[in-house]
Amino acid sequence: MRPRPLFIENPEHDRYVSLVPDGDIEEILNKQQAKTLTLLGSVSEELASKTYAPGKWTLKEVIGHMTDSERVMSYRILAIARNEIAPLPAMDQDQYVSAANFNKLSWEQLLAGLDTVRSNTLSLISIIDEAAWVRKGTVMNSPVSVGTIVYGIVGHELHHMKVISDKYL
Repeated sequence: MRPRPLFIENPEHDRYVSLVPDGDIEEILNKQQAKTLTLLGSVSEELASKTYAPGKWTLKEVIGHMTDSERVMSYRILAIARNEIAPLPAMDQDQYVSAANFNKLSWEQLLAGLDTVRSNTLSLISIIDEAAWVRKGTVMNSPVSVGTIVYGIVGHELHHMKVISDKYL
């Protein structure tokens, strides 16, 4: 079982890591994937194309954002695990969403993308050894460990799924 990060290097990361329950992180990631896809699989194309308030993202954009964020975080895991010493860049979520045109994609395509990205994340995590799990790199001018990023992936999805449940469904 992978250890939970004992020290969160940046308070920004803690807002997501603190949402993650105790337990085997790979099992949590697997269960989260199934739960999220089951819940979102019942959403209609029409509902997926709506916002809950003016100026907010559509549900399609939220899922696209979740997918892009996990892609970026998985890259960060890989880079840090492989001893990358160069600082890794930030991700401007609004810029990514506006450039992606998620609303032109079908709901089915977006869910398939989310599923594939999580499967790839799980594959990557399964080959990370203990030394790499605690290794730190620099993201957004702040140190962060591989383990913190993995827990951040789970917490980021938990955060957005709560927003989806509360505001969209």
